[in-house]
Amino acid sequence: MLRVAAHEPGRLLDMMSVAGPMPMPVTYTFGPHPEGTLARIRVQGDPSRYYRLAAPLMARKVSSSLGKDLRDLERRLRAQR
Repeated sequence: MLRVAAHEPGRLLDMMSVAGPMPMPVTYTFGPHPEGTLARIRVQGDPSRYYRLAAPLMARKVSSSLGKDLRDLERRLRAQR
């Protein structure tokens, strides 16, 4: 579950995880691109000593989850056209 920390429509969406093993800020920034919109995503995490060994697995899971979220977003935006 994520809590929205800041939102500037069309430019920024900043969120913080409020559930899960560790706090994780997720920031989306948006800008113009010749083919539409460029989205940049920054995910930060500082696994404690208990999660340090699982960090590579967690990174893959986060990457997979972000990819799914972006595909879902693209599908929804295309359906609005």
